[in-house]
Amino acid sequence: MTDTPAPTESKYTRPWNWLTLIIGLIALGCSLSVATYFYYHASAWQASFSASAQELSDMQHTLKQNKRAIAALNDSVQNLTANDNNNQHTLIQLQTQVATLHAQLSALPLAHVLYLAQLAQDALLYQFDANKAAIYLQAAHTEITQSTDAELQALDSSLQQTLATLKAMPPLNTAKIVSQLSALQDTINALPLTQTEPRNNAKTQDAHRSFWNNLWNNAWQGLQKVITVKHYGAEAPHFITPDERAYLNARLCLLLSQAQWAALAHNTDLFKSSIKDAESWLKAHYDTNNATAQDLLQQLKQLETTHLQPNFPELSPLVNRIQQALISNGK
Repeated sequence: MTDTPAPTESKYTRPWNWLTLIIGLIALGCSLSVATYFYYHASAWQASFSASAQELSDMQHTLKQNKRAIAALNDSVQNLTANDNNNQHTLIQLQTQVATLHAQLSALPLAHVLYLAQLAQDALLYQFDANKAAIYLQAAHTEITQSTDAELQALDSSLQQTLATLKAMPPLNTAKIVSQLSALQDTINALPLTQTEPRNNAKTQDAHRSFWNNLWNNAWQGLQKVITVKHYGAEAPHFITPDERAYLNARLCLLLSQAQWAALAHNTDLFKSSIKDAESWLKAHYDTNNATAQDLLQQLKQLETTHLQPNFPELSPLVNRIQQALISNGK
């Protein structure tokens, strides 16, 4: 075999080789420069990187703490929101209670007026005492004048009319009537009867008479018991025995006591009939010419005109109006 002759280099390829070499040398120098730069600055960079890593770690730790703080703040905000809702609910309840108390406070004068009107009504229905009822209504009128409630002011005119009617009525004092009848009962025993009572001669004897006078009187009294003298043509009076006297007095006292009971019960019919019966009994059995008997008759005639159940004004409409106003105020 024959050797192949080596190709001969062209005269144009040699400059490119040098150019490639030069570029490689330049690149090698740059690489060495860069390597040298990085070699000398690697420690500074490492320290900077370490500081940056530490700062980043600190920032991450701070961020975690901030996240925990934010979570705690969120919990606090939620708690505050819940507390605020509770406080608002509590505030609404308190406002409702305040409104209720205000309504009750405004209704208090009206309730007091109602209480006084009911007392006045009871005084008329059960005690027949117009004076006491007028006192209660006057207190209610004073309560109304001190209040600014329009409903109370509207009721004041009706209350004043009822009050004026009660004040114009004649007073009825049952206790005075009962006391007057008791005083009349005490005078019954002193009233003289129309028929003669036997005299008790033993009580009218003089204790200082002489012995002979007493002996003569005793003999004369004994003789009167033996001898009876009758007078024809003249009717002899009927003598009242002590038992009959006690019966007459007890009967009159019973009639006056019955009138007392009727006065306490405000029974006008029974009261007047008892007074009339007492007058008839007094005229039939007692001496009406006597001053004491005449005074007793005069007092009985005055009591006979007493009306124990006067026509009091009706307080039920006024009480009902106050009750309706109180109910409306409560709503």
